[in-house]
Amino acid sequence: MKNSCLLLILFLLIISCEEKVDPSTYTSLSGTISNTTDESITIANRGYSKTISLDASGKFSDTLHLKDDFYVLKNGTSNVVLELKKGYNLDINYNADKLVETLTFSGLGAVSNNYFADRIRLQESDGFQDFNAYFILDKPEFEKKVNDVQKTLANLLSNAPGLDSVIVENEKRSNQQLLSFLRGSYNQKHEILTKLATGMPSPTFTYPDINGQNVSLSSLKGKYVYIDVWATWCGPCKVQIPYLKEIEKTYENKNIAFIGLSIDTQENKGKWELMVKERALSGLQLLADKDWKSTFVQEYYISGIPRFILIDPKGNIVSADAPRPSDPTLIKLFDRLQI
Repeated sequence: MKNSCLLLILFLLIISCEEKVDPSTYTSLSGTISNTTDESITIANRGYSKTISLDASGKFSDTLHLKDDFYVLKNGTSNVVLELKKGYNLDINYNADKLVETLTFSGLGAVSNNYFADRIRLQESDGFQDFNAYFILDKPEFEKKVNDVQKTLANLLSNAPGLDSVIVENEKRSNQQLLSFLRGSYNQKHEILTKLATGMPSPTFTYPDINGQNVSLSSLKGKYVYIDVWATWCGPCKVQIPYLKEIEKTYENKNIAFIGLSIDTQENKGKWELMVKERALSGLQLLADKDWKSTFVQEYYISGIPRFILIDPKGNIVSADAPRPSDPTLIKLFDRLQI
């Protein structure tokens, strides 16, 4: 009798172990990341985070209990946006050295994720990262470009059968907003870009320095001029100060002048003078006459700071929106110009 009871208990345990969890209650995620130096990935959004280990070949696999939502797969400096839902059995593959070009999805949930990957590839190939490349075009070329974009976006959606209807409607609305932005912004943006294009004469100024001596842009002809438009109340401006000091030190004996142009109000002149002294700001430190309404500021259409401008020795614009001191491309630009 005892043996029979033991056998029954054992049988019940075996049956219970064989019971399968409903796959519609979790998300299966797997994949391979080649050429990665990191040993794990993290799947996260505002309300969720889980780290998953990679094996020596970059493979991973795990079961996630999460809400239907968008998440970010983080691996080193790489970020991949994912749409994850309960019941998905999604496989992800990419080369960490060429993420955008190689990112692919397979399995249940691949349709929407492949669509978003294709959308990112389109954005990069069509210059969506810099719409100035559109706005600088003459009107007929611009219209042709926008019409081509409209067709391409429509084709991208039509070539993704099986997309959730909510995503389709959201994408159509997003595409329409993009096209409306491009067409609605053209006239103003084109005017700005043509006035401030590389090689165009720079707007000029004459403003007092920290010692009250007037300094004009024309007095600096013969040198490159790198202008930092800033203010004492601007946090991001202050972040750039140590980077700018390093660059000024590196190019101390080169053919370039560094100007700090404050757009503090005249009422805050004392604060400006104090910060210049306390932070030991070098270069030529100038105070604009009418803060945001100063002619030079308005002629450069400056609506946010910090803003950096680079002018060549002839007084012509090299870049109306030059890289910040913290951006390594600034040194590359200086090297290309042989400063």
